Amino acid sequence: MYSSLDISILIHATENENRVLKSVLEFIEKPIESVKMDSVKTEGHWKNPILRFTVSVNMDVDKILDKLYSSLVKSYGETDVKNYIEHNTDEKGYLYVRLDKQKFCSGKIILSDKDSVRMVFKKIAKFKL
Repeated sequence: MYSSLDISILIHATENENRVLKSVLEFIEKPIESVKMDSVKTEGHWKNPILRFTVSVNMDVDKILDKLYSSLVKSYGETDVKNYIEHNTDEKGYLYVRLDKQKFCSGKIILSDKDSVRMVFKKIAKFKL
């Protein structure tokens, strides 16, 4: 159903970059060689260094979504998760999910709009002739 997944994370100077990236790779169950990673160095409002990482996955995306869905259902219940998915899917069928970054690094899957791990599940493209 989904063909790709983009995960973006802002990593602040006070955070352990390796710990955050390791948590992402462990969750998606992919070795670093099988994903595309990009990073951009930027700075915050007070000139503090920030890294923006993007991890792109093009295989087993539905398996990752199933794992995410199961984890969210344990925390929120199936009805709330289905409502969240309905309200966070756009007209292209892309699903947007934001998870608490600190909890994520501890192995807990909790929804959050603040300091989040942002996931975008993209639908399989359909071409018109």
